[in-house]
Amino acid sequence: MRVLLLEDDPNARQVVREAVSVLDRYDMQLQETETLAQCLQALDEQPCDLLLADLVLPDGSGIDAIVHACALPQPPVVLVISSVADEDSVVEAILAGAKGYASKLDPTEEIAHSIAVASQGGSCISPSIAQRLMDLLRKQENLRKPPQGLPVSLTQSERAVLQLAAQGHSYRAISEMTGTRPSTVYTHVRHVYEKLQVSNLAQALFEARRRRLV
Repeated sequence: MRVLLLEDDPNARQVVREAVSVLDRYDMQLQETETLAQCLQALDEQPCDLLLADLVLPDGSGIDAIVHACALPQPPVVLVISSVADEDSVVEAILAGAKGYASKLDPTEEIAHSIAVASQGGSCISPSIAQRLMDLLRKQENLRKPPQGLPVSLTQSERAVLQLAAQGHSYRAISEMTGTRPSTVYTHVRHVYEKLQVSNLAQALFEARRRRLV
């Protein structure tokens, strides 16, 4: 099984190596990349079965690697291994195509378990991150009430940005796809947040879908 690791932190790479080493029965061949550019090149040169991706990289976002990998003719299973665990990042990674999400702060045994589950095509989310998702679902449940006040309308540009975000594209990718500056994309997102009275992307998507705006 060919496993591709995208991780720029040497200490985190060592943790993943140790986690993979205890899974010798899976016969994993680990290839390491440290930047988004290296990862994209490796994905294009040779298919892999499993992509272990960090999100914060020196030359971009791991979300772009996930989107690229999932668009391949033979897409790998993607497991995020990251110290980033905010609601937006977790939801964005899953929407982009990640099957699981583990924390770098988890014990090596738990990371190894997550890798083993992902290698079999399963979904596994770190308990600490799962708790965040549960909290998010509870917040969304509290929003399940009829809209009050004046109807909300989004501009064509705001709706386009939100629809692309719902498909899992990062803000940087949306900027390139729409031919606008990143600052313009962020401005549209901020206006959407203000109109929908939300504070993050996950809530914006939920509220927009509830109001049938996307």
